[in-house]
Amino acid sequence: MTVLWRKYSFVILFVVTALFFSFFLVFTNTAESDSTYAEITVQNGDTLWAYAEEYAAHTSMTQEKFIEWVTEHNELTSHLIVAGDQLELPVPKEAFKFSEDAIHLASDRK
Repeated sequence: MTVLWRKYSFVILFVVTALFFSFFLVFTNTAESDSTYAEITVQNGDTLWAYAEEYAAHTSMTQEKFIEWVTEHNELTSHLIVAGDQLELPVPKEAFKFSEDAIHLASDRK
């Protein structure tokens, strides 16, 4: 056993280190990618179709695919949503940074 360790210790340590960093990168990258989506609170009278009409342009999805993604990703059992529900949309958080009702200077965007 000691002969094997002396002969292959560098290879064993390299493989173990590579596996450790691989797992680290996979799990940290996954967590960051989910946090880039916008999260909204459903208001009274909102529908998935209305969200799709408003925000599908921010994605490369059709309105139907947008609704399908929201339904699956938020684990909805139907296409009906209720006021107060928290939904994650496949839209960058930056799309919600500035409201359309207010006037903002170009220098305000960061």
